Amino acid sequence: MGRLALSVSQLNEYVRRLFQQDPLLREIELRGEISNLKWHQSGTLFFTLKDEQAAVSCVMYASDAAMLQVEPFDGMRAVASGSVGLYARGGQYQFYAKTLSAQGVGVLFERYLALKERLGREGLFDPERKRPLPAYVETVGVVSSPTGAVIHDILNVSLRRDPQASILLCPVRVQGAEAADEVVRAIHLLERIGSVSVIVLARGGGSIEDLWTFNEERVVRAVAACTKPVVSAIGHETDFTLCDFAADLRAPTPSAAAECVVPLRSELRAEVAALRRELERCAQDTLRTRRTELSLMRERLNAAHPSAGLTRAREALMQQRTSLRAAMQAALVRARGELTLKRHQLTLLSPQSVLSRGYAIVLHDGAAVTSADALEEGDGVTLVLADGRADARITKNRPEYQNGRENG
Repeated sequence: MGRLALSVSQLNEYVRRLFQQDPLLREIELRGEISNLKWHQSGTLFFTLKDEQAAVSCVMYASDAAMLQVEPFDGMRAVASGSVGLYARGGQYQFYAKTLSAQGVGVLFERYLALKERLGREGLFDPERKRPLPAYVETVGVVSSPTGAVIHDILNVSLRRDPQASILLCPVRVQGAEAADEVVRAIHLLERIGSVSVIVLARGGGSIEDLWTFNEERVVRAVAACTKPVVSAIGHETDFTLCDFAADLRAPTPSAAAECVVPLRSELRAEVAALRRELERCAQDTLRTRRTELSLMRERLNAAHPSAGLTRAREALMQQRTSLRAAMQAALVRARGELTLKRHQLTLLSPQSVLSRGYAIVLHDGAAVTSADALEEGDGVTLVLADGRADARITKNRPEYQNGRENG
């Protein structure tokens, strides 16, 4: 019997059919540690499962990868269910996974604790980063699944508290391999909408695998970096995700989140009424103050008006004119008194006045004679009297005549 001659393609196809026909390789579970994890742009997942002695290449097509409840990562201990086949073009056998899950909850919890510690050291969970919720909400942005009870609970509570509440749902998948990217995109989208005042992340309860989307690092960082307040309402009251620590507020349930972000309309009405009363009171006080200030300014304006200045200047001029006249009158009276006194004194001291009382001035050689020694007997003199002059001659000189009487 001659040897069988096969091409490479024929050999690989033969082996591929052997794998396909072997019932032991059709439905098996394969346990190991994931490594060399790669996502193709088509959504297909490539990875390696290994243990201490061996490794096998694995493929999960996009349709199956989209159904993953937990996003796999390098180092994750996992259980994959599927079949063994041969990639004919490369001549390489590989495991075609249909499902993939963590090998025990402990693996995910260890990853949860490790990521929580690392992000905590970076300060993403610090209380100082948390912002208060706005007192008045224009629109509540909700990141949640469009189906299920969660969104209905949020709507029912919100509309019961405020029939005019505005709720904007950004629908996403809340679990599965692509859920994390959808949640991140939804947060960024709502963050850019100006009317959105607060963002609520909401999901119903479930296992740690079901809630794992909200433990993904990129989701947690998107929550921490969001410029608008974020409320985390993931799972039940006993469920905690990393988004709860990064959010500005953690609500125990989605319904409780709606109560936190949507105020009661009756309370708003009462508060608005109180604010209106306070505003009216402040307005009245302000009007009274402004009226008083206006009156003062009007008085100052009137006082500073040019006509008022002219009036004051005119009054000052009249006062100065009156004072000047009074001063002039007083000066004239004083001058007249002084003149009368001087005239009287001048009259008393005038030679004419002396002559009128019987005295005479003796002139000798044109000069007044003040001493008897200046005359000799026989000298001719002129007597100046009050009403004229007379010539006389000295017949006898008696110098001893003093003080109006003769001596001896």
